[in-house]
Amino acid sequence: MPMDFNNAPEQRDFSVMDDGTIAVCQINIRPGNAGEGGWLKRSKNGDSMGLDIEFTVVGGTYDKRKFWSFWVLEGVTDGHQKAADISAGRIRAVLESARGVRPDDQSDEAKAARRLNDFSELDGIRFIGKIGIERAEEGSRYKDKNVLDAAITPDRTAWTKVEQNLRSATAVAAIGSTLGGAQPAFAGKTEKPKWATG
Repeated sequence: MPMDFNNAPEQRDFSVMDDGTIAVCQINIRPGNAGEGGWLKRSKNGDSMGLDIEFTVVGGTYDKRKFWSFWVLEGVTDGHQKAADISAGRIRAVLESARGVRPDDQSDEAKAARRLNDFSELDGIRFIGKIGIERAEEGSRYKDKNVLDAAITPDRTAWTKVEQNLRSATAVAAIGSTLGGAQPAFAGKTEKPKWATG
């Protein structure tokens, strides 16, 4: 029986976006059933966990293009703790970009805007991002890939207010109940990260 692919979607473009591209980016968390609410994912060897993030460009030249990152938030080594601090800084910048808060604003409203009830509030959040390129090592089987260089905050001229398109409360509740909120099972002891106040 003949098969007609005339109406199939065109092949995705797998080339990297230009270094330094400024674009609206949307965070989509790929839950890993670890941590509170099941939003975090464990590393392959199980000694750390973090957010497995898919970024989607919204609008502009690279509309719907995607890139990925893993933001370590907890782990057993000093290196993990340093990575967790970097990740926490990135989350702060994303919140400031998305919620229109300058980094030097220490008002009660600004402090409230930098808080999350849980990681579900990051799922679907949109912000202004600067996209970079991580070069593959010479001779490696891997290719260059896009990364998030920085979230652009309101103190920078490239920042603009972004209309949010967050997941519905119903969808968030459904995801949370499905994942069940499994806790980490590290072999070693971990200290609670500085940003974890609960």
